[in-house]
This record gives sequence, C-alpha cells and structure tokens, in this order.
Amino acid sequence: MDDRQTKIREGAGLEDSRVNQEFLDFLNKWSSPVLIVLAVAALVWAGLQKLEQMQNTKIDQAFSELEAATLGTTPSPTSLNAIADDYAGVRSVPELAKLTAVDIYLRAFTTGVEPGAQIDQATGTYNPTDILSEEKLNQRLDLAESTANEVLASSENKPGKAMFAMQALTRLAVIKECRDDFDGAKGYYERLKALSESEQYPSIVVFADARIANLDSLKSVDALPTNDQVPLLPGESPTLSQEQIDAIQAQFEEAANSAAEEASEEVPEAAEEDAAPADEASTDEPASSDTP
Repeated sequence: MDDRQTKIREGAGLEDSRVNQEFLDFLNKWSSPVLIVLAVAALVWAGLQKLEQMQNTKIDQAFSELEAATLGTTPSPTSLNAIADDYAGVRSVPELAKLTAVDIYLRAFTTGVEPGAQIDQATGTYNPTDILSEEKLNQRLDLAESTANEVLASSENKPGKAMFAMQALTRLAVIKECRDDFDGAKGYYERLKALSESEQYPSIVVFADARIANLDSLKSVDALPTNDQVPLLPGESPTLSQEQIDAIQAQFEEAANSAAEEASEEVPEAAEEDAAPADEASTDEPASSDTP
C-alpha cells in the first residue's frame, strides 16, 4: 500500500484551512497599519534626502559668495559681515568672513586710508577724502575688536573650531598692541598659548611665547613722524596742506575780483573820453548852404 495513504488523517484538511484563515485574518488586521508605516518611512526618507540636498546647495552657495567677496582687490567688510549673518551656522563661513573683515579693518588702521582706496596716478597720493582722521582710525579699530570678539564667542570651546578661536585671539592681541595696551595683549597671547597647548599645536605655542617676549621692545617704538616733521630733501618743495591750498586759492579769487572791479570802473571813463572828441568834431563842421 502507498505510504501516502497510511498517513491520511481525519480532519487534516480542516486544520490546514484554519491555518490559512488565521493568516488571512492577520493580514486583514495588520496590513493597513504596516502599509501606512512603510509609506511614512518612505516619505521621511525622501524628505531627509531633499533636506540634505538643500543643505548642500546652501553650503555651496555660501562658499561661492564668500569666495566672490574675497577675490577682488578691494573686498568690502560690510559685504563680508552680511555674508556671515546670512549664512550663520553654515560650516565655517561666518568665522572666515568675519576674520577677513577684521584684517581689512586692521589694514585700514595701519595704512591710514579707507579700505579699497586707490592712489591717484596723476598726483601719486591718495585722495584727501580717503585719508582717515584720528577719530575714524579709532572707529576702524573698534570695528576690528568687536568683530574679532564675535568670532571668539562663536568658536571658543566649540568642537572643531579651535583654530578660529586661536586666530581671533591673535587678532585681539594685535588690536591691544595698536592701542599700546601691552598688558591686554599679553593676556590674549597667554590665552592663545593655553589653547594651543590643549589642542596640541606646538608651533602656535612657540609663536605666542615669542610675541610675549617681544612686547617690551614694542613699548620703546616711537610713532611715525608726520609730514610736517619730515625734513625736506635738497630741491624738494614743501607739501602744502589743504588749509594752505584753500588760503592761496582765496587770495587768487580776491585778486581776480579786485581786478574785475577796477576794469569795470575804467570802462565808463574811457567811454567818456572817446565821446568828448566826437562832440568837438561835430561843433567844428561848416554849416550846410541852401544855395545851389
């Protein structure tokens, strides 16, 4: 007899049918929630991919604008600060933009002219309006200090931003040197040394020690002489100040006005002298005769 026939059990078909029915009941009960969960997961994944794509696009745009702002020969600190504000939190763009702005402010303080000022090729000097007064020099230094402090606040004790904090500390120390505040500069250099030691940058530690040791020598550096204090070279004519130029120009204008007034007074007198001979000539003419 076939073994299959010996294994036939009574009610086996009903048992299989019950199993299939339980599976169908399971699907009917849980298929919709499972499909909803899968659909939500797919939407979340698609949203995350879109968000990542948008973030990458913003990062690329931020670095592109930063590069465009710094490539020119006369980058604007206002534009750099605007980029830092527009892309706050986008990688290292804000720190890079603000540090560049600090350098521009410091360069303006050391050169004494507005950022982007060009030398006039005709005179070989800067336009007088581009030369910074003492008040404006201090304003540029204040802007450099406040911007460097912003970089320090956003990077100090932040993971991955120790280098920006060290650059901010260096610039703040330089600003203190420009103000002749050598104790303040020393404090920043000491903070720079401590941070570079903790971050294991031995070359920056050496740099900080060298700057601290050099501070005493800076105290004896005299200020650069003004134009009035520089002696003239043989054959060189003195450079006139703007006040002197205005005074000379006023003298020329006064002389020209006086000459014009004298000329206007002489014209009527000359006209009267020319008219007198004409009257005499008219009296000496013979009377006309009526005889043919």
